[in-house]
Amino acid sequence: MPAAIALVLAGCGGPGTEDGLRDPEGRISSQTNVTGARLDGNWHIRVGWPGTPNLSGTLRIAQAGNGLTLTGSAPEGTVQANLAPLGNGRFRASGSPAFGDSALWVLWMDADDRTAAIGTPDGRFGWIMDRTATGGADRITAATEIMEWMGYDLSRSKETSQ
Repeated sequence: MPAAIALVLAGCGGPGTEDGLRDPEGRISSQTNVTGARLDGNWHIRVGWPGTPNLSGTLRIAQAGNGLTLTGSAPEGTVQANLAPLGNGRFRASGSPAFGDSALWVLWMDADDRTAAIGTPDGRFGWIMDRTATGGADRITAATEIMEWMGYDLSRSKETSQ
């Protein structure tokens, strides 16, 4: 079993960046070659920003029909969201109060599909996930630098303890 992780993934509150997770004037883009097939599998949240939901253990992303499902466990029970592909490394989360109706963008993913930086244009959510619970410091650093370049406040981020 992978080591348990507990991390708050995203900024709470409504749309916008009043909570200071991301500079609303900061540039943001998605990685256009990211597909559902590249995201499919088990992930560990390695870095996140404060908010909701509080996932622990392994985060699972699976292909389902034309989209994806994101499933994880939280103290209050299972968190599941549907991710509809919007193209160009962009997905629309729905079906989960934890995510609401959010655009989730893959801001960066390494060439071997081991690490990904996920964020939203409105700054409500942001996290870095990796296929392993530990290791890959070079990729985590690269993803963190991308998040900072995209306007995320690194002083608000938290690394998980593995």
